[in-house]
Amino acid sequence: MKRILIALVLVPSLLFMGSCKKEESSNNNSNNPTNTTPSTPEGMIKIGETYIVGAKAKAYVYAKQALFVGYNTLYIALYDSTDGSRLTDGHFSASALMDMGMMTHTCPTEENEEIDSTTNLYSSSFVFIMPSAVGSTWTLTLGYHNHKIDMEGEGALEINVVEPTPAKMLSSLLAADSNAKVFVSFTLPNPGKTGFNDAEFTLHKMASSTSFPAIENYTIEMIPTMPSMGHGSPNNVNPVHVANGHYKGKLNFTMTGLWQVQLKLYKNGTLLTDKLVFEITI
Repeated sequence: MKRILIALVLVPSLLFMGSCKKEESSNNNSNNPTNTTPSTPEGMIKIGETYIVGAKAKAYVYAKQALFVGYNTLYIALYDSTDGSRLTDGHFSASALMDMGMMTHTCPTEENEEIDSTTNLYSSSFVFIMPSAVGSTWTLTLGYHNHKIDMEGEGALEINVVEPTPAKMLSSLLAADSNAKVFVSFTLPNPGKTGFNDAEFTLHKMASSTSFPAIENYTIEMIPTMPSMGHGSPNNVNPVHVANGHYKGKLNFTMTGLWQVQLKLYKNGTLLTDKLVFEITI
């Protein structure tokens, strides 16, 4: 009889203790940021996440739209992989590699190792020169020197790059410029509007499979036309080089519909090509 009474007393006690431990564990989990995924910054989509081994960091990668062939900017939030705190003190690097099985290559890259103090996001820009496909994959490698612990490391993740319609990046083999292969990307506010629009192009040259220096000494003539109406538009401002292979100008779209933007590239007054034509619907 005494044994039964002891058992009846102990069982509720053990159940209560187990319930307390479970509740305590649940509370600890809810207060531990490493057990939850951070919210995606407004106006962006999540591309992926990876641990940066060696730096005790976890990276979350975002972009303003799905990655495409052309000029893309990636935004990266870094967190301490142990306690989940935000990492803002360190140096960041990023690179992208296309593995095609029989060969590999990189792409034009703009790195920014310092963090944006307003958003607490690191960023890097890439001109992806081809889409992902079966047997052809892009891998993003992230490096970080974590000043908090004075350690550095790398992490990697596969990313998907699609071919947009219409094209946002065109390439041309320029025989008049030492047979250089040149990649021209086109950015325009989305959506474009009637009237004047800021237009920006980036120009890079393929020096090797791992080297894509920016082109800073070209002249660009820009000719917008509306094929369905058989006319162009007045007062366009040809793009001029501003920095790091970026050329900026203004396009005047006088009405809605499909427009074609023809580019003529010159070097030292010599026409290199007039075959680059981008399309945009206003």
